[in-house]
Amino acid sequence: MANAASTSADKQLRRSLLMAFSLPTLILGIMHGPEGVVQSIYAKHAGIALTALAAATLLSKMFDAITYPLIGYLSDRSYARRGTRKGWLIGGTIISVLGMWKLMHPPEATDAVYFGVWMGVLYLGWKVMEIPIQAWSYGLSADYVQRTRVQAWRGLAQIVGTLLFFVVPFLAMKLGYSDSTEIDFRTLGFSAVICAIFLPLATVIAVLFVHDGVTAPPVAAKRPGWAEISEAIRGNGPLQRLLVAFFSLNLLSGMMGGVSYLYIDTYLHLSKQFAVIMALALLASVAGIPFWSAMAARYERHRVWAAALITGGICCAGFALLSPGTMALPMAFVLYPMALFTLSGTVIVYAMSADIVDYGRVVTGQDHAGLYGSMFSFLQKSVTGVSSAAGLALVGVFGFDATTATQTAGGVLAIKIVGAVLPALGFFGAAAIIWNYSLTRARITEIQAQLQIDGAVKADV
Repeated sequence: MANAASTSADKQLRRSLLMAFSLPTLILGIMHGPEGVVQSIYAKHAGIALTALAAATLLSKMFDAITYPLIGYLSDRSYARRGTRKGWLIGGTIISVLGMWKLMHPPEATDAVYFGVWMGVLYLGWKVMEIPIQAWSYGLSADYVQRTRVQAWRGLAQIVGTLLFFVVPFLAMKLGYSDSTEIDFRTLGFSAVICAIFLPLATVIAVLFVHDGVTAPPVAAKRPGWAEISEAIRGNGPLQRLLVAFFSLNLLSGMMGGVSYLYIDTYLHLSKQFAVIMALALLASVAGIPFWSAMAARYERHRVWAAALITGGICCAGFALLSPGTMALPMAFVLYPMALFTLSGTVIVYAMSADIVDYGRVVTGQDHAGLYGSMFSFLQKSVTGVSSAAGLALVGVFGFDATTATQTAGGVLAIKIVGAVLPALGFFGAAAIIWNYSLTRARITEIQAQLQIDGAVKADV
């Protein structure tokens, strides 16, 4: 393993290390920036039906329930053999750049099949990169506060990257690549150029300058099979509870992300202000991540996250009050930043998931960081993506038309339910599930002590 840090040095991770580690996530944030709007852009500018785009997205994600845990499992196996996960980042970079380039540069006569194929390739590249990065982040520190710090840096990098995507329309217009700040295929194509240059560079920096982890992977007496892996999931109660809460949140809030472009651009008639609204909302997330991380370092993590969820549910419910008119723009400037400020509290989940990895090591004696990380990535990426597509399909079925400014009563009702009411229920439901979570700070301290004892025993043997 490359230069693993000692336990004593682990108490305070260097900013330079955290910066190098977060660089790939920053560029991936730019790549994820158009994820919530690309379907709507294909619908508006390529004239493809919302239902066809939703079907293509669902087909591209059909095997996610298999590929996510499979990549996590294989990542754990390679880590056990080689003590590093860095090779996965290199492979994922190549696939991601290819998928991004093709998806953001469609031919003139494009269709839902083209969209689905290259969206699937891009999703595969993201999975091959992001699952090992998540597992890698768990091992950078064993300290309670430092783990929150690692996830805060990653969360900030993701949000800043997404924010940079919404700056792309202004940069593209400044450079003469576009004549408008509207997000369209010219904007998407320009963002693909940026990612093709900087994602490989960021990956090389992370691979060269970040250590593989503070501890060596546990050595199993035999290679774990699917039965042992299944038991590692069934026997981890805190994992199951956190997964259920995260599933509830992503299933319903993902619908809001899927229709936000249509809500602001088409329904509220704020197409020219969309990039500014989302940029302000993402700036609120940039402020929210250190805020919620500081609260989680001071108080019980799960209670802080629950408070963020309750506040976010109230904000989502407020979206139902938005209608076209003079108040649409100021209300959008208030509600969307508030919602993303609270949603940024999700960064706490990844510090909690690192604790779950330690709990699993105590119970099974194995490091399942890749497997567990893949499950949370599946819920955040795949379930949210499916939910986003389902939201588009629902508003399309009930009459919402992305190509016209005038909507039917059914279309208006559908976008309010999908874009506001259901997401609010998701926030409130997740808060109720996680409120009495068992891995408190005191319990985590006991787990860390037990791992130290187990490690000392193995060293003596």
